[in-house]
Amino acid sequence: MSGLVNRVLSLVTTSAGHVAFNPLVTAALLWILTKAPEQLRNQLTARIAALRDPRRYAQVVRMLKWCLAFGTMRVVNQQMNHIALNAGRIRSERARWNWSQEVAVITGGCSGIGELVVKRLVHKGIKVAVLDIQQLPLSLQGYANIKLFTCDVTNPSAVYTTAEKVKATFGAPTILINNAGILAPHTILTTSDDYLRKIFDVNVLSNWYTTKAFLPDMLRHNKGHIVTVASLASFISVAGMVDYTATKAAILSFHEGLNQELKLHYNAPSVLTTSIHPNWVRTPLLEPLEAALKSQGAETIEPAAVADAIVDRIVSCTGGQICLPNSAGKASLLRGLPNWIQESARSGPSKLIFNSVK
Repeated sequence: MSGLVNRVLSLVTTSAGHVAFNPLVTAALLWILTKAPEQLRNQLTARIAALRDPRRYAQVVRMLKWCLAFGTMRVVNQQMNHIALNAGRIRSERARWNWSQEVAVITGGCSGIGELVVKRLVHKGIKVAVLDIQQLPLSLQGYANIKLFTCDVTNPSAVYTTAEKVKATFGAPTILINNAGILAPHTILTTSDDYLRKIFDVNVLSNWYTTKAFLPDMLRHNKGHIVTVASLASFISVAGMVDYTATKAAILSFHEGLNQELKLHYNAPSVLTTSIHPNWVRTPLLEPLEAALKSQGAETIEPAAVADAIVDRIVSCTGGQICLPNSAGKASLLRGLPNWIQESARSGPSKLIFNSVK
């Protein structure tokens, strides 16, 4: 019950915030209260008793001015972020993309979020090369534009060889989605050396191999889109899954460095990049933690929401940094806060994970 209450309160406060800090809404209300014809203002005060008190009226006007200022700053900040993550562009690169001619590569595309992304891409007419060690699921079979390339993405030689097969089959890919990842809760001391190597191989090093394999063709044409499926764990480390959070912090660093190299070293402003940072996602990876999350009323999101965010960003032909849900983006601010706040923020999820590994 507490989890349901928390979700309802979160929805209400988020919706109220969107309205209160929407400059179009607050500007319209301010105009009505301060500049509109007196007849219109009288109609409003006749319906809202609190506005008949001059003192309350002035307080509402003052509050709306603050909301307008804050909302305007938020919109400007969002636009500046967009420009910064798109090589100084405001408009998208949509004119250069023809979905029936584009080729996407996705790692870990046979299950979970990856499987849903493949479905959505192929429905857009995009050819999709799936790099995975699993068999292609029934839901993806029978499509001419989907082909499985069995590949261990932790093996650089296998990735480079597979890349040549992909190019020979479909042509040079213009979209790369680094989606493969693994997760298992355990403490630092109970993490086996073999698993530690494996999680860094899958979650981190595979990003290097696939990027090295497919980026050169994008650079030659100054066209492409590389999507890094990271996590909110990129911004916050917690006990019981330190290996996982370390890999997600690493691929955020990789992604940010890639942005800088595209801009400063390769002069390829039209090769787009997007990082996706979901919170707890209800996939098989989360099964070891699901009971603990449910008992604490922690919010989880559906894989479809993540898949939609990835594909929407690709078809928008713009880069970005996407946190899911949107309200979770505050996690990226954590490092700038005092240490006592940081430690308090980590303690909640750490205690939750601890219940799963103790």
